[in-house]
Amino acid sequence: MSAKVIKSILLIEDNPGDVRLLREMFDEHGAHDTEMTSVDCMSAAERHLLEHVVDIILLDPGLPDAQGLGAIRRAHAAAPRLPLVVLTCLDDESVAEQALQEGAQDYLIKGQIEVRGILRALRYAAERKRLERLKDEFVSTVSHELRTPLTSITGSLGLLMGNAAGSMPAPMARLLAIAHSNSQRLVRLVNDILDIEKMEAGRVVFNFSRVEVRPLVAQAIEANRGFAEDYGVQVRLEDAHGAAADVRADPDRLLQVITNLLSNAIKFSPANHEVIIAVEKGADTVRLTVRDHGPGIPLDFKPLIFEKFAQADAGAARQKGGTGLGLSIVKQIVDRLSGEVGFTDAPGGGTIFHVQLPCWDHVASLAVDRDAKPGAARLLLCEDDLDTALTLRAQLRQVGFATDFAYSVGDALARAVTTHYHAVLVDIHLPDGDGVSLIVRLRALPQYRDTPIIVVSGDPGSGRDDPRASQLSVLDWLNKPVDLDRLVRILVKPTAQQANRRPRILHVDEDNAVARALSEIGDVVTVNTIEEAQRALKASDFDLAVLDVALAKGADPDLLPELRDSNGNVIPVVVFSAKGASLASDAQVSAALAESHTSIDSLMATVRDRLASRITNIREVV
Repeated sequence: MSAKVIKSILLIEDNPGDVRLLREMFDEHGAHDTEMTSVDCMSAAERHLLEHVVDIILLDPGLPDAQGLGAIRRAHAAAPRLPLVVLTCLDDESVAEQALQEGAQDYLIKGQIEVRGILRALRYAAERKRLERLKDEFVSTVSHELRTPLTSITGSLGLLMGNAAGSMPAPMARLLAIAHSNSQRLVRLVNDILDIEKMEAGRVVFNFSRVEVRPLVAQAIEANRGFAEDYGVQVRLEDAHGAAADVRADPDRLLQVITNLLSNAIKFSPANHEVIIAVEKGADTVRLTVRDHGPGIPLDFKPLIFEKFAQADAGAARQKGGTGLGLSIVKQIVDRLSGEVGFTDAPGGGTIFHVQLPCWDHVASLAVDRDAKPGAARLLLCEDDLDTALTLRAQLRQVGFATDFAYSVGDALARAVTTHYHAVLVDIHLPDGDGVSLIVRLRALPQYRDTPIIVVSGDPGSGRDDPRASQLSVLDWLNKPVDLDRLVRILVKPTAQQANRRPRILHVDEDNAVARALSEIGDVVTVNTIEEAQRALKASDFDLAVLDVALAKGADPDLLPELRDSNGNVIPVVVFSAKGASLASDAQVSAALAESHTSIDSLMATVRDRLASRITNIREVV
């Protein structure tokens, strides 16, 4: 793209009057060579960006499906390489600063800038983004070219210091120590640059697991003990033996966060002071704080604290070493861990940095969608990024689906065994395996041989190119952010087909006459004991159960909670028994018929009525 020519603008604006006004203003000032496409919500913008080439995004962050900084984050995530300009009615300096930190190139106020100013701002934003991209590409290239020789140099110096070539005079050893220390510093610089570049490009794989925070903090303190001693600083973990504080995180990346915050605090603390780390478990989150006794953060530097290469004393004569990337890396990692990072001024001087992460129990409790509409078709989403999973669940719930989460291959297989889902959505990259291997294992389960499976991934091509993919009957391979309309169209078809299939009836009884009559209505599985019923429920899905609690050996009302379909919803029950009346008040019992007063025809009429109601509910979902 030329630095000064913008051919295509995507306007994300839900106010038709503002859209019309901008079009008229552009036409009046001769911007005829610039095509402006407008959409009224973030979902439509994400779909448009998947299918069309755009030079720049003009965004009003007050949208029906995305508000404020959330809208800016979603737009930036959908097109991280495109310049983004905010055009809003909200004249707020703090919000503007946050918008720029989230990736916006400019922040314009409606009514305070005329069209020439907007066009100029768009051109300048495009040029800044181009220069930023060139700088990033240059830094990445240089960093990669430096890594190989640096590894060799550092390794050789380490061997010499270990007397691999024999003992050496003290002056030579001191010079080697200086060279070795500085080569390690340069390696850290290169690694930080490569880390930040990979994170921004979305190429870092996070391996999530259950992590106990305090032992990880102790490990970081021990690893940085020598560094702290060089600065004359003590490091202390408050309440080292407190209650367990488990989070869902990548342990290596979380250790990197703790190490970066700790080394930063040590570096800025005066000698003979201490850095204090605390871990506090809340109801849904775990909060980690790192407190130093340094000079604090200058007021004008606070909005820049998490930016790349940011240094409070950035002059050539600055006293503290470092790359200026440590805190930027911290923010990138914490964002990927679905957490939040920030800082406050410490009482008496210094700064307190905090990291807040979802606790393990809270994340685990979110795995099952308990707030969906009763009877909704239930999906399994295999996705390790919690924010992505929650966003997609909210979108799918609006169109009538319930969505359970599996954060790993192991989670997915465990849930698939206990619940037969209507469809499975799979990310290619999972912490303990790849999505294609998961699909292979799902297809090996009899109950998932024909279940609709859809890949939803940031890199679906890597899965589609797998030699095994052609044998797995994957319905579609969708990019993130997902095109919701397309996904729903794919999901609705198999769900509608299921609603039209022949009903399946679980018959808990010994009466062959009842079983023969029921077979005229649907496919009947007859069992005689509770154990057989439970095995049948695990192996297959049923639309209705006909239960004789008197004749089913050992049966009693305790069986009812086990009668659930693949959505996790209770299966309607028709009790046909001399004891039927005693269960009539149970919420799961659709009808309780006394065998001595009810004919087979009446039973069949009741079963047909209950099945018709259930199938109607399924069709309402789709």
